Amino acid sequence: MNEISVIGGGSWATALVKILTENNISVNWYLRRAEQAFAITTDGVNPDYLSFLKLENTRIYASHDLDEVIDRSDVLLFVVPSAYLPLLCSLIDKEKVSDKFVISSIKGMVGESNMLPSSYLASCFDLTPFQQCIIAGPCHAEEIARNKKTYMTLCGTNEGFIEQISNWFNSGYIQVNASKDMVGVEYAAIYKNVVGIACGMAEGLHYGDNFIAVLMANAIHELNLLLDALGVRFSRLGISTYLGDLLVTGYSPHSRNRTFGKYLGRGYSVVEAHEMLGMVAEGYFATKGLKDTVLKLHLDLPLLNTAYRVLYNRMSAIDEFKLLERNIK
Repeated sequence: MNEISVIGGGSWATALVKILTENNISVNWYLRRAEQAFAITTDGVNPDYLSFLKLENTRIYASHDLDEVIDRSDVLLFVVPSAYLPLLCSLIDKEKVSDKFVISSIKGMVGESNMLPSSYLASCFDLTPFQQCIIAGPCHAEEIARNKKTYMTLCGTNEGFIEQISNWFNSGYIQVNASKDMVGVEYAAIYKNVVGIACGMAEGLHYGDNFIAVLMANAIHELNLLLDALGVRFSRLGISTYLGDLLVTGYSPHSRNRTFGKYLGRGYSVVEAHEMLGMVAEGYFATKGLKDTVLKLHLDLPLLNTAYRVLYNRMSAIDEFKLLERNIK
């Protein structure tokens, strides 16, 4: 079994396809637009994302036929924005997926019930934990495209499956680690996108590195509170899967959530910031989902509150950050 079906055509999906094909894994790739699939087939280039990257298209079967792509492999990798997952799953026959292995690399909350992506996929397709795993960062697609050293974590309880697919992603510039903490890692990945927006707003408002360092320190504390309230018993919060992903999202110019937040800090509206970004900022949806979750947990997380009021109550970023200054240490 050296074949996989990838569902999603964004920059992160493109980076993962790059890694897989370099490791001689055959990729069946679902893309929504026929023009996108044609460009990849003929030129080995995704015209919409990471268009500077030349892919090994002899190992890629690109198609806009979702059923066909799913049928071609026993392993499915979902790499779509969380907001699009319900519609996508509604287009898929449950019987086509129920006996397959499913990998998720989605960092957001799904639907009105704010489910984790892995839980949503399991409920849609009657998957057992044995059939699932997730891919976690810190991983920016732009750096993988340029072969920058990256640490990736595969999370799941099926050790045999994790060991097998680790070989699909390991390379000279990718180091793969394993974890069994799917819930904790998924929540950490969701929360870090909210923090990315907050740090971007701070930059847009011309706060300096000193203040952003305080934001990140408080973000670590908030993440700790969140995971503890959820009953996640992690052994080392400081490893790359948790804090590494949080830090790179808060500081890196490659972070789309940070860029989105920067536009908000500069005074653009939420709609304008989305248009200028030109891509989905997962933190926008994650903020609402997490806000609903922490209310049920009776938690007070100032960074999350700030992001929520700017994004959904349309409050001024500058006014909210003046309030935030008094609520962090």
